[in-house]
Amino acid sequence: MPLPELSPQEVRLGRFAAFCSALYAVLGLLFAAFPGWTFRVAGLGARAELTPEVRFWQVLGVAMMAAVCVACALVAHSPRERRAALLPVLAGQLTSSTMALLVVAGSAPAGWGQSAWRAVFTLFAIGFPLFALSAWLFHSAAPGVHLSSAPTQSPPELPAPSKPVRLTAGGGKQP
Repeated sequence: MPLPELSPQEVRLGRFAAFCSALYAVLGLLFAAFPGWTFRVAGLGARAELTPEVRFWQVLGVAMMAAVCVACALVAHSPRERRAALLPVLAGQLTSSTMALLVVAGSAPAGWGQSAWRAVFTLFAIGFPLFALSAWLFHSAAPGVHLSSAPTQSPPELPAPSKPVRLTAGGGKQP
């Protein structure tokens, strides 16, 4: 039996996920190849010293972008069936946005808006709206479905066990 067609909301989620997958792939490659340039763009001209500490976070950032890229690609291919693959993406976006805001609020010196701290705030300024849009598209693609809902599918019924066959060796009669 064929599956019903995707709703307009599911189609929209799939297209958005495909766009995000491509975006994270390109940005991940750029961040991997040109971390100093990426920091200058995010920091509106601030320069980054590519110390081992910075390279450590570069590696983790590129790995996160690859994971998000794959999760979004899964959803893009089957938005109805694989919509839940966006949950780690949403958690990552919310966490990075919140942490960026907390770090700027708690650690940035006075006048941080004119320094390299702008790059940290950029993570919030871009990440939080992207989280909000992603969460809205995720929720609108399946109205009435909540994480607290019980699964709607049950396991398939197994066929009744067949009667055992008795095998004998030789040409004698069976008892």
